[in-house]
Formats: sequence, structure tokens, C-alpha cells
Amino acid sequence: MPKKRTDEEILQELEEKIEKMKAKKQQVEARKREKERKERTRRLIQVGAIFEKHFEIQSEEEAEKIAKALQSYVGKNKDKILHHDVVVKEKIKAEAEVATAEE
Repeated sequence: MPKKRTDEEILQELEEKIEKMKAKKQQVEARKREKERKERTRRLIQVGAIFEKHFEIQSEEEAEKIAKALQSYVGKNKDKILHHDVVVKEKIKAEAEVATAEE
């Protein structure tokens, strides 16, 4: 027959479990932060490469100047810029429908 545990033993076991859970939580949080950091680094590299390619950037100073010049325009027109291809396709489709209807 198993020996009955005292309240002190039960509390001690629970404290140990709590410590293990805290350590596990810290590991998961650290892994999550590391993943987010790597994703951000990858995104920064990709954006930088695109910026460099399209604007033939030679230095950080040039990149900063161009980014500042584009900031106000893009800020005001971001949705329009991002959805430009959709608008163009819809316009072409509408023009084609009008041309078909006229025939």
C-alpha cells in the first residue's frame, strides 16, 4: 500500500512542477522571440534588396534620402499604390465589355 504523502510533500512537488513550467514557458517565449527576430531580419534584407535594385542605391545615405522623399507620397497613397494592378485590370475589363457591347 502506498505511503500517504504529507501536505508538505505535496506542496514541495507542486512547487517543483511550477518551476519546471516556468522554465518551459521561458524556453517557448525565447524561441518565439528568436523566430520573430529572424523573420524581421529576413524582411529587412528583402526590402533593402528591392529598394537597392529599383533605385540603384549605393549607400545608406542615398537610401535614407530616397526613403524620406517617398515617405509623404507613399503615406498618402499607399492603398492606391498597393491596389493599382487590381484597378488597372478592372478598367481593362470594363473597357473590353464596352467594346464588346458596341459590336
